[in-house]
Amino acid sequence: MEKGIIAAPACVSGDGAKFRTEGGLTQEDLRYFLLYWDKVVIPTNNIVHLRVPEEDELLSTGIVTRPRVPFSGAFNGELIARAQLIAQTSIAKNLIENDRNIDWVLHQIGDEIIIPDKESVEKQLIRIDLVNCLPVPSGDAHIPDILEFKERRKDELECLHKSIDDLYMEVLGSPDPSLRTKQAVSEFQKSIAAIDQVSKESWESFGKFDLSAELNLNGKDVAAGIAAGAAFDFFTSLYTVPIGAIVGAVASTIKVKAKSAKTFEPSKEKQVLGYIASAHVEKILIK
Repeated sequence: MEKGIIAAPACVSGDGAKFRTEGGLTQEDLRYFLLYWDKVVIPTNNIVHLRVPEEDELLSTGIVTRPRVPFSGAFNGELIARAQLIAQTSIAKNLIENDRNIDWVLHQIGDEIIIPDKESVEKQLIRIDLVNCLPVPSGDAHIPDILEFKERRKDELECLHKSIDDLYMEVLGSPDPSLRTKQAVSEFQKSIAAIDQVSKESWESFGKFDLSAELNLNGKDVAAGIAAGAAFDFFTSLYTVPIGAIVGAVASTIKVKAKSAKTFEPSKEKQVLGYIASAHVEKILIK
């Protein structure tokens, strides 16, 4: 099944009731979207259209779409930030509930998923951070070159996605101190190494992205309530697995932590409740 994300056009912070915009998507963010996701929806609205870099070229790929959500009334700065989130969650709710041909998940750039209170529900969840793991070409890499790489390296990318999904299931289904020795971790390490290698062969420079997922402890893919409780109890303390060499100042690691948090209510039956990603400043120069 294809993987699709619904992303906001800007980084938004807030507490569920009040919000503020903290900057738009970068060229690197958009290259990360193109490389790792099959469909990318970035909603806009009739109050303020926040253009993204190279928007027309991105729309021409057929991968990125920008549906428009209408609002009425006057909007100040805080309400403009709120409108970005409401547009995102409105489109996400519709796609998650009505388009079952694509695995749709809410996605934001930043440190935490920010959701309006009326669209949120409090849940116990497991957050998995894949720190400094995903190679992404620099912002000056041409969009056609990224799409050509994506097609040429389709097998490696599919293996990476499968290894991430298997890692999520391993964490949810059998939490114990031997996680770092599990086959799912080993396969993820191999997949990351393979993507690193082909990236070094293809790009003059690239950076690394963190990808974090909030996992549902009570979703249909978790075998039993006792497993969910065991996972939450075990990962209440941060659990870290090193998976690669230090790049720049940051080591590649898997971090797992249980917590209670507000999550996107329409995703409450899905394994992945939401994604968060962020870029590291350091670039790897190859040529």
